[in-house]
Amino acid sequence: MRSSNPILNSEQLAKAKSAQHTMTLSGTVSKTIIALIMVIATAGYSYYLTTHGTLSPKVFIGCAITAFIIGLVTSFSPRLAPITTIIYAAVEGILIGNISAVFEASYGMIVLQAALLTIAILAGTLIAYATGLVKVTDRFRSIVFGLTIGIAVFYLITIILHLMHVPVPFIHQSGPIGILVSLGVLIIASLNLFLDFDLITRGIRQGAPKHFEWYCAFGLLVTIIWIYVEALRFISRLRD
Repeated sequence: MRSSNPILNSEQLAKAKSAQHTMTLSGTVSKTIIALIMVIATAGYSYYLTTHGTLSPKVFIGCAITAFIIGLVTSFSPRLAPITTIIYAAVEGILIGNISAVFEASYGMIVLQAALLTIAILAGTLIAYATGLVKVTDRFRSIVFGLTIGIAVFYLITIILHLMHVPVPFIHQSGPIGILVSLGVLIIASLNLFLDFDLITRGIRQGAPKHFEWYCAFGLLVTIIWIYVEALRFISRLRD
């Protein structure tokens, strides 16, 4: 069964054979931190370029396409994760920096608020998982996976409608409905963290190979970035 996070794939864990050097919790944490540092570094530079009006839209589009391709490659080829994770972190940082600068220009201090909310969600879900308050079962995985796919399809449809100049009322606007939709997406994104933690736990227990640390770090990075972006959207709608 697949994890709800398209990057953290349980089928890949099943295919991974035990090796002499197996993944550890400390190794996974350290690699996640390295990836996050890369994101923050490139995001800071991108933020600076955006605020000074020197970040080309072509660079943004190119990074978005690159990030998508890397996501697919890593999902199906976990052995490449030690390389693709760093590249993904760098290009996603450029995207995040640009997005953050745009939001910050309209809503002062929103970047700090979104970052703090992301950290709070990450800490809260980790505590809930570590203490057994939330248990990841097959049913839990199926529900979160279904909801996540539903959101992906929803976003795809709205993008297509936007390109066709067909407005989607309420959903992407402020107001009660827009706030509730944004909150719902943020909650679903947060639930993906439980599946990420569970896959890491099972990978360690089953003796997954060392490269699986980067694979799991990659998946965690995808979820954390998603949560941060949704936090920006949610807070902006609350403040409109």
